[in-house]
Amino acid sequence: MLKFYGSLFLFVRALIRIFYRKYSVFSPNSSKGPIVYIAHHQNLFGPFVILLSFPHHLHAWILDVFIDQKTCYKQYVDYTFTKRFGWNRTISKLLAWPISFGISKLLSSGKGIPVYRGSKKIMNTMNLSVEALQKGESIVIFPDIDYQDSSSETKDLYDGFLYLEKYYYRKTRKHVCFVPLYASKMSRLVISGEKIYFTGEEDFLSERKVVLQKIKDNLNKLASICGDT
Repeated sequence: MLKFYGSLFLFVRALIRIFYRKYSVFSPNSSKGPIVYIAHHQNLFGPFVILLSFPHHLHAWILDVFIDQKTCYKQYVDYTFTKRFGWNRTISKLLAWPISFGISKLLSSGKGIPVYRGSKKIMNTMNLSVEALQKGESIVIFPDIDYQDSSSETKDLYDGFLYLEKYYYRKTRKHVCFVPLYASKMSRLVISGEKIYFTGEEDFLSERKVVLQKIKDNLNKLASICGDT
């Protein structure tokens, strides 16, 4: 099998694995065809632990500003370091410059799929995702609206990712396999939940609400099983 991740991502992940505590993975569905994993962000804890620990290749949906160096720099200076962390703007600029180069290259090396929120370019996200699924590759999405919430409870989620069902079905006549994926702080475990599909028995907009609720409920069930709630 050809190498999936780039050399930078593989090097950084291997280095972090030496020093960071190990998380076990229980995901019995992970080897059976392409899957769209839906995970709880938990203020970056979810993406960090899952991409560090998950044994199978994943394309993570990443906000597009972090994949391009210039927009990544602007994001850190105009929001992350200044507004969110309250740092001095001059210090923010000095730190954002090297960090923006490293983060943008690392996420690209990790085969992240850019998400163009609030833009017509979101079609690029959908097309890239469907292409990956058609090749048998899996995706992980962290759709929390309040991604800074570090609690174990999954609350409100963006539902735009569910449109993958429409585009994938149009291409393949198959339904997307959505699987909740939860990273547990208490149990030091990454665990997947049940397979969730659209049935196609009712209109998309109505069934979208049902599928989203199933995903949310299953994520909270996994948190409870792991002893996090």
